[in-house]
Formats: sequence, C-alpha cells, structure tokens
Amino acid sequence: MNKRHLYFLAGFLCVIGVGITLIRVFILEFPLLPQQTVETWRVEARVQFEAANKPVRVEMKLPLDTPGMTAISESFVAAGYGRNTRQREGNRFAVFTKRKAEGRQVLLFQTVIRRTRSAASPVVEEPTRLERATFTGARLDAARALADEIDGASADNRSFQNLVSRRLADDPAGGGVALLLGDDRSSRNVARTAVQIMALANIPAREVHGFKLTPDRRGGQLTHWTEVFDQGAWVPFDPETGSNRTPVDTVTWWRGPSRFLSVQGGVGVSVDFAVRRTFEFALRSAIGQQKALNKQLIDFSVFGLPLQTQEIYRILFVLPFGILLIALLRNVVGIKTIGTFMPVLIALGFRDTGLVWGIILFGIVVVCGLAVRAYMEQLKLLMVPRLATVATVVIILMAALSIISFNLGVERGLSIGLFPIVILTMAIERISTIWEERGGKEALHQAGGSLFVAILAFILMNWTFLQHFIFVFPEFLLVVLAALVMLGRYSGYRLTELPRFTVLAGK
Repeated sequence: MNKRHLYFLAGFLCVIGVGITLIRVFILEFPLLPQQTVETWRVEARVQFEAANKPVRVEMKLPLDTPGMTAISESFVAAGYGRNTRQREGNRFAVFTKRKAEGRQVLLFQTVIRRTRSAASPVVEEPTRLERATFTGARLDAARALADEIDGASADNRSFQNLVSRRLADDPAGGGVALLLGDDRSSRNVARTAVQIMALANIPAREVHGFKLTPDRRGGQLTHWTEVFDQGAWVPFDPETGSNRTPVDTVTWWRGPSRFLSVQGGVGVSVDFAVRRTFEFALRSAIGQQKALNKQLIDFSVFGLPLQTQEIYRILFVLPFGILLIALLRNVVGIKTIGTFMPVLIALGFRDTGLVWGIILFGIVVVCGLAVRAYMEQLKLLMVPRLATVATVVIILMAALSIISFNLGVERGLSIGLFPIVILTMAIERISTIWEERGGKEALHQAGGSLFVAILAFILMNWTFLQHFIFVFPEFLLVVLAALVMLGRYSGYRLTELPRFTVLAGK
C-alpha cells in the first residue's frame, strides 16, 4: 500500500469524525464541556374547579412547536383522571376524564422549554376558511370602513395585517377603533378584532395565543397576536415590536378563536400560569431535545442504551486514547514496556484504587509475586502449571492485603481486588523472564517504563473533559484511528535514541 493511499484513508477518517462531531455540536447542540449548562424555563398551568359528584371532562390546550424554542419534556398531574393527548385543527390538547368527581379538583401541566437552533418548524397549513366577522350595526360599518381604508394603503396581505394592528394599537380615543374595541383593549381582543377586520377584506388570518417566558413569575397571563396567510406561509405580527415575527421569548400555545380550557361537570374554574427560569446540564437538555424532535436519533445511539451499559462505554471509549499514548511513547519516544497494552490495563486498575494507592498495591503484589516466581523456578515447573501457581498466589496476596488494610482502617486496600488478576500474573511472569534473559537492570527498566506509561495513561483516561467529550462524540474515535494508522508507518528516530546518534555525529 503506497503512502498516498494511506494519507487518503487517514484524511477520510478525520473528515468523517470531525464532520459528524461538528454537526452534533452546532446542529444537534450537544455540549463540548462536561459541566456546561443551558437556560431553560419551566412553565406550569394549574387548573382548579369544583365538581359536584358527576362525570367531568376537561380539555386543555398544549404548547405547539415554536421557531427557536423546543419543549424538551412535558408532565401531567391529575390524580384519578384518565388522560389522552389529541390533535385537532392544528392544535394539541389533553383530555382529562373522570367518572365521578366531587369537591375541589386540581389538574397540573408542566413543560420545560429551551432555546434551540434546530427546533422543528410548524407544518404550513393552507387556510380552509375565513374567520367569520361577528360585528353588527355601527360596529360592522366601522369595521368595513377601516378595512376599505387600509386596503387602499396596503400592497399585500402582510402589509394589510401590519396596518390593521398598528391602527388598533395607536388609534386615539373616540375614533372608529374605539367603537370596535370598546373598553376591552386587551391583546386578545385586539387580535380577535384584527382577524375579523381582515376577514371582511377576504384575507385569511387567525389568532395565535402564547406565553411569555420571563425569569420568574407567578400569576402570568397569556399573550395574543395574529398570523396572516401570505405567499404560501403564515406570517406572524409582533404587536410589541411591530415586526413580522413571533414575539420574542414567547411559546406558541394554540391557534384559532377557541379557549385555552373547556370544563364539563365543574364550576368555579380558575387557571394560574407560572414560569421559572432554571439552568440545566446542557447534555441532559440536548438529549431531551432530540427525543422531542427525532426519537430514533437517540434510540440508535449510545444514549439509547441502558444506563449500566452506558457507564461501560464511558470507560471503553477512552481506551483508544490510552492505546494511542502507548503507541506514541513506544514508537516515537522509545520507552520500553512489558507487553503492548499492559500499561493501559494497569491504568484501568488505578481507576478504582486511586493513583498513589494503586502504585503502592501494584508494587507490593508484583514484588511478592516475583519472589514466589523465583522460588517456583527452583521447582522446575512447566509453564502452564507455573502460571497457574503464580495466579493463585496473586489472589492470596490480594486477599491478604485487603484484610490487613481493612483492619488498619485503610479502605483503599479493599479495591485491590479490582486489579486484573491475569494481567498481574502475566506482568510477574514477563518481568521474571526478562530478568533471567537480559538481567535485572533491563527488567527494572521495562517495569519502570510500564509503570510510568500506566501513570500517564491513567491521567489521560481520567481527564474529565476527555471522558465527557468522547462519550458525547464517539465518532471522534475515527480521528484517533487515523492517528494510529499514520503512526503505524512511522519509521523515524526514537527520541531516546538521539543521544547515541549525536555521539556518532561527533557532537
């Protein structure tokens, strides 16, 4: 395989790994930092009414998709009630039913909202009918006169909507608008009146109702605005800013002239809204967002696995970085180790014992095991029985250290049982073999190199940022794979060999 092919493969792996990572960061909004938080709002709607020991049916509108906003969770509290969620005329609503209810009844709905760049846009629905104007008498004449006046000054449906909304908001007292609105200048009455005036001009329009997201507020009120159908899309009008967009920091709740709540079988109905701003971990929020937008995307990822399995992969995903570190230190630096991957396996044992206690316990077991291994050599045992004997002795040593440390009040000693027994056995066997073949200096050199590399691998693999990053963006392992592929063709000098060649060069 020529180098061009190798470079192409490594480059291809890097492009795929980095590309998917960037998509998850900037489009799916997964966080780069482990403790990163995002601003969220918990919106609560509390419904209360009195029931008189008869069947109850409650219909409550539910929030809709809003550009720039996503509901990452929804929850209901309705003790003893059956509940189902339905859709009708482009709106979502929950239906609560109960065969018999008596006394004060409380229904609670809560949703968590966050800003997002990837929120699903509402489905564009063609208008099926115009809203029917309910004006009569002098009010009908005033509405028609206003519609005719604005029609001559507007260029399209959008500009007609803007002019109607501005006239309703800014017309001085005593004018035609005063007759249309009367004493009710609420945002809902203004929106309803604007829609009916546009209906007189044969312009499709509708009311939109939402909730303003504020830092913390109880007793909040719904806000209302209008949308007009223009050039194949529903165009909103923000009455506060006078711009064609959904009001800032406002969640769209429902559309049309219907009410937020319908209660059958209850009296004294009251609705209280509350909002509270919170800061949640960005990872949890991003997962909730993707479940809300595209559940399959989460199901076919690590986050769709059981939690215990996810914890296993949190460890497995950092192993390639430890392996890459070993490859660099062996092939580029020239540090000798016992075996190829033994240092990274020793580093895994350090995860539970801690670094300092892991080194101490590892040293004690290896030294004692070497003494036993030297004695076994005198017995001239075959290799397999000898390894089995050393493994048994290692287990006995580990149990003894755990018992002694527990009685001394050193709880860290109990975690020595998590050291890989086979790895310790092979380490003892390998060190002993090197000692016999190449001498004690070389054995200590490789044992020390292995311990040094294991310490570096432990520090790298326990780096909180790396653990978070590679678990959230596992596709970045393709970049690690590309680095290993490139490293596999490295044939240059090792750093530890440079002093020898410096002498040969006469420097």
